[in-house]
Amino acid sequence: MNVIILGAGEVGYHIAERLAREGNNVSVVDIDEDRLKRVADNMDVRTVLGEATHPSVLARAGAADAELLIAATVSDESNMLACQVAHSLFKVTTKMARIREPDYVQHGDKLFGRDDLPIDTIISPEREAASSILRRLQVISALDAQEFSSGRVHLLSIKITPKSLLAGISIRDISERLGSIAACVVAHEHNGTWRVPDGNSSLLAGDSVYLAVAKKQVEDLFYHLEAGVTTEYQGRRNVMIVGGGHIAYVVASELEKRDIHVKIIEHNTKRADWMARKLEHSVVICGDALDRVLLEEENIEGMDDYIALTNDDETNILGSLIAKKYNVPHIITLVNRTIYSRLVREIGLDIVVSPRLTTAASILRHVRKGKIYGMSSLGDGSLEVLEAEALKTSSIVNTPLRELNFPKQSVVAAIIRGEQVIIPNGYSVIAAGDHVLMVAMSESLTDVEGMFEVSLEFF
Repeated sequence: MNVIILGAGEVGYHIAERLAREGNNVSVVDIDEDRLKRVADNMDVRTVLGEATHPSVLARAGAADAELLIAATVSDESNMLACQVAHSLFKVTTKMARIREPDYVQHGDKLFGRDDLPIDTIISPEREAASSILRRLQVISALDAQEFSSGRVHLLSIKITPKSLLAGISIRDISERLGSIAACVVAHEHNGTWRVPDGNSSLLAGDSVYLAVAKKQVEDLFYHLEAGVTTEYQGRRNVMIVGGGHIAYVVASELEKRDIHVKIIEHNTKRADWMARKLEHSVVICGDALDRVLLEEENIEGMDDYIALTNDDETNILGSLIAKKYNVPHIITLVNRTIYSRLVREIGLDIVVSPRLTTAASILRHVRKGKIYGMSSLGDGSLEVLEAEALKTSSIVNTPLRELNFPKQSVVAAIIRGEQVIIPNGYSVIAAGDHVLMVAMSESLTDVEGMFEVSLEFF
């Protein structure tokens, strides 16, 4: 597949790396030589220096033969214009654009389309990040929470504590510990490295895991693990949000709908006034989020959740550490720079949201279609989860899982048969028409897709 990516920032870099690894012919365009050098030094792609909107630059990038263009520069207007040029001059089949301005996103259904601005899919980093935060709030002590098959299956990430029932046991012994609860470990992090575990893998205190479980058993699972969580907010919860940007506005608006008490601290007076006018029930305070006197006055010790959403990573990290000092039970930290992602976990801030990574994951989900119904990244992005339909001609149907030759570092997390969710074992059999949830290392993804006889197709 011939793909052009406009912008070599964190989003563009991540997408290029993934698509190139899967064997696609990728060209990356940017005006920054240093960014392009970083791309060229780390992956086998074509790099083109120049303005993403210029026809001559797109021509050098191979637009005449491109089947997909992903516009991910820092400018919404450049992304939109580049898609128009690619459509009008080069007839590029599929065009995707990252759009950040809420005004554009709000009117997207009328602005974008084959008969309007020729953009097939728009991706809003702020809305993607807000959705990620809200998913994490649904299961309030999970490090990550993802849903598949219309919410029937959850993949939940937890950190194993010294007193956890899972501490010190091997993967094959988990079913004995969980009793009637059907759940399996599909990803395991130890010493900062994520992988798909086998039955001999041991879980140690301090490790993190992803568990696959049917939605109806989520609450029982956490109760059994004595994690002290519930799947839903109960009663009147108190949430403090630091920062008054668009992500904070979307999150606060959704929390208001759930009858949750929201308190927002924003340092900019005009923005604080705007938030106060737009939100119906939230309390908006203009002040410094790192001012301990202010935080104590606003009862940070009584908060159930603290969400750091400013545009400054350092402020978010420091604010989250202060909240941890006040024993706020649930802290979510927004981090834009990739270099901080692992660091914040090392200092004890386990729930981290990256707008750039959630945007890249969303773009990659939209890239694929056919019989693939869902796709996402797990952990640090080195693991993928894929929901696909098993066809009659697929090699994986009508054979016990233990007899199948799965790609290295891959596992079937769940089989969805109508409304029934099956957490499989070696004797489970996939039937034609089943939806299958698989977890694999990124480098094995193409082989996993091949098992379903689904190719990488585009709109």
